Amino acid sequence: MTAEQVVTEIKRYETELTGILSRFRRTRDGIHIGDGDDPIFRQYVREMLDLFNDALGSNSYSHQIAGEFNNGLTNWVGSPSYKSVENILSVVRAAITRFNRSPELLVRKQAEDNLRHRENVFVIHGRDEAKWRELKDILKSEFRLNPIILSEQPDAGCKTLIEKFEHYAQTCSYAIAVFTPDDEVTSGGDTYLQARPNVIYELGWFCGRLGRSGAMLLLKDGTSLFSDFGGIIQKRFARDISEKVIEIKRDLVAAGVIDET
Repeated sequence: MTAEQVVTEIKRYETELTGILSRFRRTRDGIHIGDGDDPIFRQYVREMLDLFNDALGSNSYSHQIAGEFNNGLTNWVGSPSYKSVENILSVVRAAITRFNRSPELLVRKQAEDNLRHRENVFVIHGRDEAKWRELKDILKSEFRLNPIILSEQPDAGCKTLIEKFEHYAQTCSYAIAVFTPDDEVTSGGDTYLQARPNVIYELGWFCGRLGRSGAMLLLKDGTSLFSDFGGIIQKRFARDISEKVIEIKRDLVAAGVIDET
């Protein structure tokens, strides 16, 4: 959808929500949603969440709409409250105002999506060359994907390593991080092994850009894991990444990176 089409759709929901709000009935028991409007309102909420997510990716509008909807269900009947519809309508109107002022917000997501190639999978790795080369071979031979290894790519006019990383990272639809025990850390009298800082940074970047479902973590036994990465898909291996090929395939299919065969 173009930016104009997205705004037109949001305005349509503004009109529909205004109508639902006007049909609330006042009784002795309180104010209740109009007859037949409850299922329609619920459907509109789902459609709006999909619309905002498709247009913007992760965004505050979807979080606000979902929160207002859940908080607005009256406990005794589970029916949407007047206030919840009113608050969601306020969110929708705020979005319309913002997109009219800054339509580039809608264009930016589409431009980023156009840069991504389904077959491009970014391989995040540390010092263990044998492990990232093994993963690279698996992605190419088993799944016919195009693994992006940053060190193997030309600089493409980038002046810093971070610029180069972002240049290639934004072309990828998925990322797989190989955490190996590269660095010894001592803290509070305890000594443990963890992945290199660049590996941690790059995985965090992809989680922020693609969401946790857009990244996978392959963790070699003996490597400590930060609690911040607890929600990311994890595969622990003892010696070789090939131990997890079936599981890797299953998650690549679920993420839409490859097709089920």
